[in-house]
Amino acid sequence: MKRRPNGITRPTIIDVADIANVSRQTVSRVLLDHPRVAPATRRRVEEAIENLGYRPNRMARALVTRTSLTFGFAAVDMQDLHFGDTCAGMQEEARERGYYLVVTRLEFEDDRGVGTLETLLTLGVDGVAFFPSFMENADIETFAATSGCPVVMIGRGAKIPYVVSVALDETAAANLIVDHLVQSGRRQIGVLMNEMFPEVVHERFVALQRAIVDRTGVARPPVEADHPRIKHGRKAATTLLRRHPDLDAIVGFNDTMAMGALLACQDLGRRVPEDVAIVGYDGISFGAVTSPPLTTIVQDSIGMADAAFRALLSGVRDGVPVEGEVMLWQPELLIRGSA
Repeated sequence: MKRRPNGITRPTIIDVADIANVSRQTVSRVLLDHPRVAPATRRRVEEAIENLGYRPNRMARALVTRTSLTFGFAAVDMQDLHFGDTCAGMQEEARERGYYLVVTRLEFEDDRGVGTLETLLTLGVDGVAFFPSFMENADIETFAATSGCPVVMIGRGAKIPYVVSVALDETAAANLIVDHLVQSGRRQIGVLMNEMFPEVVHERFVALQRAIVDRTGVARPPVEADHPRIKHGRKAATTLLRRHPDLDAIVGFNDTMAMGALLACQDLGRRVPEDVAIVGYDGISFGAVTSPPLTTIVQDSIGMADAAFRALLSGVRDGVPVEGEVMLWQPELLIRGSA
């Protein structure tokens, strides 16, 4: 048996084979979950693995399967709870299926994000999942077409060749929000948007604008854009309310911007929800403890992460869809005290 520098003995696949009274090839088949292994033999091997505390050599397994058993994951904001929940969900799926997740931040300065994704490829990952945010569809298509591996985009429901998209149904979410606000008597609805809010980047703004115009008759809802953080949401909401004092509702790009709007209303002496109703997106846990608790669109981050991971696995097994694929996730409006 091999010995580590500290003298601790490390069991090998040969030791497992000897204990289970099988060949090394049989042990390898069990480790690879090959179907052509008799149940009784599989149990003997698994018991030997457990008793010995054997850990498979990932590099050796990678040579056999011709995969690295790793996926890359890139998010714009590693501190955002929605991104964090999705990452945690993917990591859980990866552990259960014998994979590792290489996590990084998507940097705009790195060739508009493409450089970050290319770096993941140099690490030999079997597939890449990412939140596109500021990335242009054309850049994503070029990357996916030349990546040589499955590519999954989370959070934008665009059909892009060689890409599987897992996204919230933005139209359904916007309709839920605006229908609820209008039914509660709101007609002057403002929007807080991410600073990268141009329509080409954010389906969310397009969907909200369409819903507000259709249901209230305004030509265009007032908008303020800033970073999707609490302090920036507070600043943007303050500007919005001062420029449009007749506003009776504000929809935040995400929950943190909506939380900033709650603070702005306190600063300006506007009561929530009596004077101004406030709604956010994402359904992060902190929304339950704001004052008042935040009404929000709930995204099933864990479910979307599971779908994204399964799409990566499917891509490794079956190949990527040439025409692209869009999986839309249906939203839920969680009504609380703020609206």
